[in-house]
Amino acid sequence: MRTKTLLIAAAALAVGIISSEAQVYSQNVVGYVNLSVAASGYTVVTMPLDYDGTGTNNTVSAIIGTNLPVGSSIQNWTGTGFAGNSYSKKGWASPSQTYNPGEGVFIYNPSNYVVSLTIVGTVLQGGMTNGYVLPNSYSVVGGQFPVQGGISSTFGYIPSIGDSVQTWNGTGFSGNSYSKKGWGSGEPQLDVGQAVFLNTTNLNPVWGTNFIVK
Repeated sequence: MRTKTLLIAAAALAVGIISSEAQVYSQNVVGYVNLSVAASGYTVVTMPLDYDGTGTNNTVSAIIGTNLPVGSSIQNWTGTGFAGNSYSKKGWASPSQTYNPGEGVFIYNPSNYVVSLTIVGTVLQGGMTNGYVLPNSYSVVGGQFPVQGGISSTFGYIPSIGDSVQTWNGTGFSGNSYSKKGWGSGEPQLDVGQAVFLNTTNLNPVWGTNFIVK
């Protein structure tokens, strides 16, 4: 098995893949993504890279560490509300808390400057299902790999009539609902590392696709 290392770089939630070799196929692709975290407010993101390739061990101390200002916090959705994790001079309140690819979180930046948050890790590949999409409920979710594209055409979500996607604009949400005619404002598009609020009444929602880096 040939393994190839790539740089995966994103500025303001955009991605570029830089390779010194062409036509090389790989099972292991590692690199970094820079997520732009807004000043004096919240940004809704998912971690677009995985710490160790397992999809489950992305602790806040490992993937974010000291790369946010003191006073920052992360809020993850539990299904009924948010659970917080704050960062102080002593470190993270819950350093073993995990934030895995596909799971959306709110990052609060208390400083008056934009933070470029560097996420280092492995690109998840192969067939995958986003287990953070909750049935008949609200979820905060995003893409599990570092590309931008449509929620269905790229990331594999199958919408149901009555679904809605709420996109964070920095101060509030803008909505897009799905009917028999399709998405009211066109298929929702996700930038690299962007997460959204998804509401569905489907008891068996499907978000999954097969992703391979070539």
